[in-house]
Amino acid sequence: MVTAAQPAVPSSTAKPPSYPPHRKVNRMQSRMDRYQSFLVNEYRKGFLKPEEYSLDEVTDDLRLKMRSGKFKRVVFTGMGCSAIVSDVVAAFFNSMDSGLEFHVLNDYDHRYLMPRSVMEDEATLIIVSSYSGHSNEPVHVFHNLADAHDRMLLLTSGGRLGELGREAGVSIARWELSEPDREYPLFHVGQYFAILLDMFLGLGLIDEDHREEVSRLPGHLDTDFTDTHRQLARTLAERSQDANVIMLASPKWHESLLKLAKMHLNEIAMVPAARNFFHEFCHSEVATLSDPVRKHSVVIFEDDDEDAYTKAKTDNLVALLTSDRPENRNIEVTRVALTEPTFMRKYFTALELVQYMTLDLGRARETASRELISEAAGNPWYHGDTIRSEEAGRQDR
Repeated sequence: MVTAAQPAVPSSTAKPPSYPPHRKVNRMQSRMDRYQSFLVNEYRKGFLKPEEYSLDEVTDDLRLKMRSGKFKRVVFTGMGCSAIVSDVVAAFFNSMDSGLEFHVLNDYDHRYLMPRSVMEDEATLIIVSSYSGHSNEPVHVFHNLADAHDRMLLLTSGGRLGELGREAGVSIARWELSEPDREYPLFHVGQYFAILLDMFLGLGLIDEDHREEVSRLPGHLDTDFTDTHRQLARTLAERSQDANVIMLASPKWHESLLKLAKMHLNEIAMVPAARNFFHEFCHSEVATLSDPVRKHSVVIFEDDDEDAYTKAKTDNLVALLTSDRPENRNIEVTRVALTEPTFMRKYFTALELVQYMTLDLGRARETASRELISEAAGNPWYHGDTIRSEEAGRQDR
């Protein structure tokens, strides 16, 4: 097969300059041991550390624009975990009808993904997000939108993006996590969420203070995440072993919760998982479940605030896929009810459920990583060889 020439991807073992600091992890631990330790000891604590960032490099001009109400919308752009927290924040504010629009762009070619009227509007704040600062796509955005540097905020811990921003005088908000896990930044989405709400309030981008609600999340999770949730996570893992996992939800949860859930299942458990808009699935992809040869695990996330049509359609789909007929022999269907009273409590209770499902599925397989994400993305910062080389260099000094 002949393919078009592709741009060169940096070597997976090449070492870009100025890596941000990271927590030293126990390399003798397996990936799943580290994940379990994070779930048990760190997940909920992250909500209580919203101050681990710096605004020292945000220009007075951009601060004034934010505080004066200049911006009517925010466009986040980033890749992987650097983008997912943007989706969570966007869903949170959109669910509140806050008056401030939020959009998320997971690419650098905005021409086909975002209206020009949005990108070129002086009332649009552009936040370029890359935790490492070494992802190539956000760097392309930085260069492609040079005309918007005066209304751009770089959200990073340093790296190449930080260097470019400093040289060009573009505003930078720096992550300063005290215990970041460099290989798996998706561990810290809860803390990222807490930081951004604190940061936006401090910059004057938002007026409402959500810090107390965030600080109460660990206590709420103590009661919201029940033994029933933990057992459901085990059940989901059992039903999803050696299966394609298909997660369904309405738009509110598809763009935030399901995207992060897929990342946990793909990156940590290393199982095939996909997400679909519930209604779109029923008009197309459901046909693949006519009589599947391979096992499929369908997981439906149901918000108790869904409209009557969606609830009735969900009941109908479940009945179709669970009826006693030979064509359903390789189909498992699980409903996950989101019944907590607020967006935050629904989101982070469901995320904890997904994380324990991921833990149990990962334990069942214990697949070794091939470093495919770092190598395919062309970002050596996450690569195990780079991290080990840096740690060896520190020990030699």
